[in-house]
Amino acid sequence: AISEVGDGPEVGGVCLAVPGLILAQENKVVFSPNLRAVEGIPLKDELEPKIGVPLTIENDGNAAAWGEFRFGVGSEADHLVFVTLGTGIGGGIITHGILMRGAQGSGGELGHVTIQATGPRCACGNHGCLEALASGTAIGRRARELAVEHPDSALGRLATRRQILGEDVTELAREGDEVALLVLDEAGRWLGVGLAGFINIFNPEVVAVGGGVMEAGDLVLEAARREVILRARPPSRDLADVKVATLGPKSGVLGAAALARDASSGEYLLGG
Repeated sequence: AISEVGDGPEVGGVCLAVPGLILAQENKVVFSPNLRAVEGIPLKDELEPKIGVPLTIENDGNAAAWGEFRFGVGSEADHLVFVTLGTGIGGGIITHGILMRGAQGSGGELGHVTIQATGPRCACGNHGCLEALASGTAIGRRARELAVEHPDSALGRLATRRQILGEDVTELAREGDEVALLVLDEAGRWLGVGLAGFINIFNPEVVAVGGGVMEAGDLVLEAARREVILRARPPSRDLADVKVATLGPKSGVLGAAALARDASSGEYLLGG
């Protein structure tokens, strides 16, 4: 991509956003349950000499959070929690305008907060993570379970023809299938349990929810908002505005670009 720039604007730096736990000082992914191939590889050392410009490695959820904070739904806030629901669940936390990464740069793993101690096994090896209960993967799994219990539902009939995917659940829910609606409502409630905890801890002005699962919109988010009202404590609950992220798949790209620019200008903070 850099070579394609040609005689265009000078490239000052690149930010590579990847899923997983990152040791910021080493620019290395140490754990990535949904992309094992990158684990342990010194990506900065491997790639920076080849691209010829400074390279920063960042968690993809952090990059997307920064994108929504700088250019999207959180652009007028100083305190933002961003959660992205896709194959897994990621996110990022911004407080006082600073991206919180923790002591080693591996903080903000919102998808691996335990929500139900005896819940389904997560890809990370734990049980009952938010990711195991409200991600697109979790929605597909739960739909397949309920399809067996309700063979006469639209989900049940689909299950006799092929494996049900998360996007199938949204489509059938929009068509009024009660079992599909139940699956999304259940995922939304688990999401809301997680969001309520984040609101209680971080006291954000905006809670932005993005990712492919948000194609379902209020079919998921309304249940989440109900749980937030029940579980989050005022005044944090009353301040937090839970809404759908606005940038879609561009959030990570724009956030990574902004982080690369910050790094090239010396504004990129490894801690915080």
